[in-house]
Amino acid sequence: MINLFIGACVGSGQSFFVNCFYQIFVAICPFAVIALYLSMTVSYTIKERVATAKMACWIAWTIMVLTALGGPKVLAAVGIAMEAFNIAGGLLLIFVGFGMLRAEDSEISVPKNEAEEISRLPKKNRQDIAISPLAIPIIAGPGSLTIIIANRAASEGKLEFISCLSAISLVVFLLYIILVLTSKGAKWLTPTVLKLGFRLSGLFLVALGVQFVMNGLRETGLCASPYVIASSLNF
Repeated sequence: MINLFIGACVGSGQSFFVNCFYQIFVAICPFAVIALYLSMTVSYTIKERVATAKMACWIAWTIMVLTALGGPKVLAAVGIAMEAFNIAGGLLLIFVGFGMLRAEDSEISVPKNEAEEISRLPKKNRQDIAISPLAIPIIAGPGSLTIIIANRAASEGKLEFISCLSAISLVVFLLYIILVLTSKGAKWLTPTVLKLGFRLSGLFLVALGVQFVMNGLRETGLCASPYVIASSLNF
């Protein structure tokens, strides 16, 4: 399946695919998803956890694909320029990233064992957990949707459009595999690993947000590119 995704991105769209994949993956922050997923499903059986992860990923994938298909058109319909969206989205990513960097340890801890119950929701509410908050806004949240719209607007031609959809599909597929593995008890997944990954993802998200803001300013002419600055300084 992964080969099919990557095969759709051969040629000029390969770099675009890699950028989309990296940005969406960082924005989702699998370590944050894992911590929240385990804390909300600690009283579930393994089968129930896997079913919850499957439903959440399917819903999130649907939302992301619909965003990629109609996001730029919605912005155009309401009169929002892509440059303004990049700046606003970048500021949002910076805010979310700083929140991840400053997160308390108790917010990203994992259950010590299967008997430690944090949540005991009835079965009829387990689908609600998959829809919200897992699918929305943890997986398909403001950060990931912002990046999808920005990359979709920047795509040129069918190849890059397919690359964007392929990146979304691969990210969600990998996230589902990770959630299934953690559902069955990954021994390496300690609170220390989660904390480290959570904060590193926050750092990357801040850097990504700054880049979005710079791109938006550059497109509006308010910020010169590094090449222009270097040439003006005779470098």
